[in-house]
Amino acid sequence: MSGLGKPPSRRGARATRRSNPFITSNQGGALCSGQRNNSPFISSYDAEKKRKHGQQRKEMAKKLLVWGSLALILTVLFRSWSSNSDEPNLLRGGAEIGTKLGSNNDNIIPPNNAPAPAVEPPAPAAVEPPPPPPADEPPPPPADEPPPPPAVGNTSLPDPSVVKGKSLEIEKGVEDSICGSQIPINLADKDKWPTPYTPFIGNGKVPTDSIAKEVVLLQNGSPYGNLGSQLTSFFHAYDFAHESKAPLYITKDSWALETLSKLFFDSDLISPANIPEKFYPYLEKILRVKIVESEEVLKSMEITVPHHPPVQGFFHFSVPGLDLTQIRNHRETILRQLLQYPAPGMCTNLEKRLGAQPTEKYTVISFNFSANIHLPKLDAATKKDHTAAAEMQPDYVVNILGREGMLEQPIFPVFPPGPPNPANVEALMSLIKNPLLHDKIRYDLHARNLEDYVYLALLADVYLGNPVDPLSIWIARIRAALNKKQGTYVLTEKQGDDWVS
Repeated sequence: MSGLGKPPSRRGARATRRSNPFITSNQGGALCSGQRNNSPFISSYDAEKKRKHGQQRKEMAKKLLVWGSLALILTVLFRSWSSNSDEPNLLRGGAEIGTKLGSNNDNIIPPNNAPAPAVEPPAPAAVEPPPPPPADEPPPPPADEPPPPPAVGNTSLPDPSVVKGKSLEIEKGVEDSICGSQIPINLADKDKWPTPYTPFIGNGKVPTDSIAKEVVLLQNGSPYGNLGSQLTSFFHAYDFAHESKAPLYITKDSWALETLSKLFFDSDLISPANIPEKFYPYLEKILRVKIVESEEVLKSMEITVPHHPPVQGFFHFSVPGLDLTQIRNHRETILRQLLQYPAPGMCTNLEKRLGAQPTEKYTVISFNFSANIHLPKLDAATKKDHTAAAEMQPDYVVNILGREGMLEQPIFPVFPPGPPNPANVEALMSLIKNPLLHDKIRYDLHARNLEDYVYLALLADVYLGNPVDPLSIWIARIRAALNKKQGTYVLTEKQGDDWVS
């Protein structure tokens, strides 16, 4: 009751201070003492903030507890289910993977290109030896071994099959035919060849690195002339090596191998860029040469390559003292071995012109007026006139075909590569205008290149070639190696009214 007796003004002032939050007391030096300002507005805000944060932490803890418990329950259930149902399948899958890795261990690439670890083969199972026979019985005879498979084809040379997913497309076991056409010789039976087997000129030996000090080397470079000139250069290199008393070596990128690939084996595989390493020993055996990577390899072995003629120098090389009979036999020996493996492209072209199973006889005539600039030199050297043969005059052709009984058989004209020579076209038109020949000539503008149809000329019943064309000369030589001299007319002469070879 004593408070009621205080003056109203003092009660009102104290009440005002309590009710107004923006008025603070200055009693006890609160404003100047540095103590915290205990404003009721600020303190109520901090308390509310702390209360909300605490509530959020409690709710988060509850959620984590609930989700963690649920995840734990699901994990236990999944492990229990997988161990009861999928474990056999998982083990079986692991075993299959292990089997595959074990069977293809060579194809596994170890990390960092390290060599694959060696896989030790499983130890062989112990095999108990059979009991010995009784003393009074003879031992049983040994089991008969299965006979070896019958030899197929030319067994004197190794199988030239190659890798890269395909093998050389060569004829095997058909030594008496080429591209399906019969020939009058067995290419694999050297004892029955018309000329003796001659793998070397003179007392030549197989070239080896151990005995070679100086060699004749055919390297990379542009070949000289057409296919016939290239063949001449190649075989003259043998003559040069014999005269130099040095073995003949060939680099892997040599023009010589590229020339041979046009006629023999598969040109897609035996080209300098694709020839497989496995095939080089095989070519060395046929050609009796040594094939090396480059001249630098020879120099590293202290083998020297003296100065020798360029490609055109080999073409013009000749030595009067050489045994021409032995040189002929040597060339025919190499050719007969190469001819057992004709280029598939040549056989394909032959089939296009004659069909899959040619039965009718035919004649091939080679035109090459561009070579006739050398005709005066040939006439002077042989002291004979070869004009009729070089120009393929109608009377010359009719005379030969009439005596060979071939006037009723088809005639295939062929020309050198390159644009048509007007003189060749004029000569062909002269034959077409002849009443005995005009309906027998089969001319195909897209199949006229002699270099693509060498085998057509080699296997023809009658072949008429230009005596100053190197390829015509080589066709005549190869036909002679095949024992087809009959029907070959290149170097001819007139005897009476007839032209003879």
